[in-house]
Amino acid sequence: MENKSFTQNPNFNFNTPNDENRPPKPNNNLPLAIVGTVLGFCSPCCIGLILGIIAIVFSTQVDSKYNVGDYFGAEGAAKNAKILAFIAIGLGVVGLIWNIIQIATLGTTGFMEYYQQYLEQVS
Repeated sequence: MENKSFTQNPNFNFNTPNDENRPPKPNNNLPLAIVGTVLGFCSPCCIGLILGIIAIVFSTQVDSKYNVGDYFGAEGAAKNAKILAFIAIGLGVVGLIWNIIQIATLGTTGFMEYYQQYLEQVS
């Protein structure tokens, strides 16, 4: 049995953009992942930020996997990017609501004192 790489295979063609059997490219959800990353700064302990960065990584994998021919991998990466971006956005919204409630109940000076105490506990 001869061991050949896919580039040595005469049936393999890199340039197949007009292939009729090719499924449509899934949406990479990159804008959604970027919004999730930005809102992730407001999430508790910046968990949303980490999830947003992971969502960006998955969304950038969609195009490369699709171009290589890994259609199922491209769909999986698109779904993972979308799910992680929505989780990051949700955590960011929860963090924003929490901060608004804290400012409304404690006032700005009370909130800043509470935040300074929190930073002292963390460090």
